[in-house]
Amino acid sequence: MSQPTRHEIVAATFDSWAEAGRAAGMERGHSDVVVQVIERMEVRPGQRILDLGCGSGWSTRLLAQAAPGATAVGIDVSPAMIARAEAAHSNTIRARYDLGSFEKLEFRDLSFDRAFSMEALYYAVDLDRALTEVARVLKPGGRVDFVLDFYRESPRTAQWAELVGLPMHYLAIDEWCARLARAGFPGARAERVVDRRGPARGSPDPSGDPHLSEELHRAGSLWLCANKPA
Repeated sequence: MSQPTRHEIVAATFDSWAEAGRAAGMERGHSDVVVQVIERMEVRPGQRILDLGCGSGWSTRLLAQAAPGATAVGIDVSPAMIARAEAAHSNTIRARYDLGSFEKLEFRDLSFDRAFSMEALYYAVDLDRALTEVARVLKPGGRVDFVLDFYRESPRTAQWAELVGLPMHYLAIDEWCARLARAGFPGARAERVVDRRGPARGSPDPSGDPHLSEELHRAGSLWLCANKPA
């Protein structure tokens, strides 16, 4: 019997998270930061947005409602997460959810205005290939907004890869900016976003250890923003 691929291992992990009900916990833990970022993204009417690692689709739906006529497409490698997203979908929202990997986006060149991701990019099997694919499907002048909690300037997250049981890209802020530049997104801007609910509310720490939540809260989520040259 052949060994499972890295993509299959990631998919199986998140399938098990979906079946255990962890998608709802991720939404609770990250919702305030995502709302803050989307409010400041200034999504324009009619824009088409790609949501990388959409999970149960909650951020995809928020993106689709950020401006009149906006549409959002979420992708995820986990069939169980996509099933959760479709089950929670409303036909009043211009969103859809596709099964797929970051490294092979099944979209035409120049087909999106924006790309978003929350707590997902560091799971990419091939990060450089994933970022290059995002650049391919974005229109000239298109913008990426990537949010993640797992980065070196938030040292309490250092053990997350071991706890999750998956290889994960643990990069410093300047390393993330360099990866973006290499993929075609020069001049990336980095900002930390702190959950307004305080350290006791919905810590995203996967270990579930409440003693880590205060330091995680102070470090904040890393928001990376960059534009593809026009």
